Amino acid sequence: MAITSSGQIKFSELRTELNQSGAFSIATAAEGGYEVINTNSASTPNSDPPHAISEWYGYDHDAAPAYSNTRYYQNDGTGDYIDCTTTSAPFNINTTQDLSFSVWLRHTGSKANQQIWNFSNTTANGNNRIFLTYSANLNRFVVRYRSNSVNFDRQFALHDNSGATGISSSSSGWSNTSRGTVNSDNFCMVTITYDASQSTAAGAFKLYWNATECTTTAASNNGTRTNLGGATKGRIGEQVHQTNSAGNATLDYDELKIYNKVLSSSEVTTLYNSGTIADSTQTVSSGLITEWTFDDNTVNDSNSSYTCTKVNGVITAY
Repeated sequence: MAITSSGQIKFSELRTELNQSGAFSIATAAEGGYEVINTNSASTPNSDPPHAISEWYGYDHDAAPAYSNTRYYQNDGTGDYIDCTTTSAPFNINTTQDLSFSVWLRHTGSKANQQIWNFSNTTANGNNRIFLTYSANLNRFVVRYRSNSVNFDRQFALHDNSGATGISSSSSGWSNTSRGTVNSDNFCMVTITYDASQSTAAGAFKLYWNATECTTTAASNNGTRTNLGGATKGRIGEQVHQTNSAGNATLDYDELKIYNKVLSSSEVTTLYNSGTIADSTQTVSSGLITEWTFDDNTVNDSNSSYTCTKVNGVITAY
């Protein structure tokens, strides 16, 4: 595959282009207006003739390279999910712990119910959890704190927030043919903030599509919350207490981040990073509890809080 003429490039792409597997360095040619590659280390360049690559000309060679993820997780809706457990929960689900959840999503299927992410204190009771779902019938995102069958939630109709989501029709809804406002790889970033001190769900929850807040609420419930304790179990792509349940996600995932604070709108904008998916070291690291990435073909928790297991599904390169 030829190197692109603009934007970010990876050393792996250079190796592929030049058919090189070992170390190499980049040096500016004295004349000729192009870059050359030495296939040994920078300190001991070899005597091989340099490889001229016209595709390299025109890049900002002096600027620090922008971060770019290389892999993401594919969930095809049939028994796929990522299951994460811990014996020492990195955060609590209660009325005192502020939280923010942010994840990059790419829809790959038809309009259908989606279980996006779930966190719980136990596997025994399916009622006790905090989670984000998509309701196909209502074309809504639903963020819910559920305790003992009592719902404390806020619901956002995507078509009523079309200025943020880019989805204007309830009938077409959210699907692989109606993804809304996405980046160049067809991913959107969905961020939920939870202000635990608020007594109403409308006050407690905010939802951002990319860097824009969805301000129109379709519905909300203000049921009494009980202290669920530490979030010892988490799952993306499936209900945390039930495998192969209705609502298994047809989504691609990247960079799930959880914070122990309410992210500000400016922090969400920084996190969005103009549509470039980046890790917390490149965007927002303050208050980060855990970050799940897939860049070495496994599921990684950057803070070693959870042990994560991929159950089916595929981790693949961009």
